[in-house]
Amino acid sequence: MGERAGWRSRMTDKYPWYGLVEGDSLEQGDILRQCPVLLPMPDMTFPLTDNSISADLLTFDVIVMTQSCDLVNDKVPDVILCSHFDLNEAGMLDASLGKKDTHKAILNGYRHRYMMLASNAEPPMGHRIVDFGRIFCLPKAFVRQFASGQGKRLRLCPPYREHLSQSFARFFMRVGLPQNIEI
Repeated sequence: MGERAGWRSRMTDKYPWYGLVEGDSLEQGDILRQCPVLLPMPDMTFPLTDNSISADLLTFDVIVMTQSCDLVNDKVPDVILCSHFDLNEAGMLDASLGKKDTHKAILNGYRHRYMMLASNAEPPMGHRIVDFGRIFCLPKAFVRQFASGQGKRLRLCPPYREHLSQSFARFFMRVGLPQNIEI
C-alpha cells in the first residue's frame, strides 16, 4: 500500500464516515433509502385550480440536509432533503457523471452541485453522489415516521457531516458578478 493510501486508511479508521442508528431520531447526514416524495407535474400552471393540481409520487434515496440543532430543538416543521445515487449508476442519469474525470472533479470540489460519499460495508452501500440540485422538503413528522421504519440506517459522522453542510452552502453561495473589477 502506498504512503498516501496508508494515510487515508488511518484517517478513515480514526474518523469513520458513518454510524448506525435506528428509530425516529433525525440529524443532518441521515441517509434514507427509497423515501416517498410528491412532485408537482412539470406542466403545472398558474393560477391553480382544483383541476390543475396533480403530482407524481416517486421514491428517492435522500440525505437529511437540515441542521441537527434545528431538528432536535423543534425549530423547523419541515426537513430539507437532497437526493443521492450510486456512483456506478450515475452515468445513466447524466453521461458526464459516468466519467472518472468527473468523479475526480467532484472529489476535488470543482463540481459544486455534487458531493461524493464513501462506500460502507454494513449495511452495504456503494460510493454515492449527493445532488444538491435535487432538493425536497417534507414534513418533519412524516420523515421521522419514515426513518423509524427504515430499521438500521447510516448517519454521516463528523467531520464528513460538516463537509456535507459546507458543500451544500458552497453550491448556493456561488455568485456570478455582472462585471469583473478592473484595477
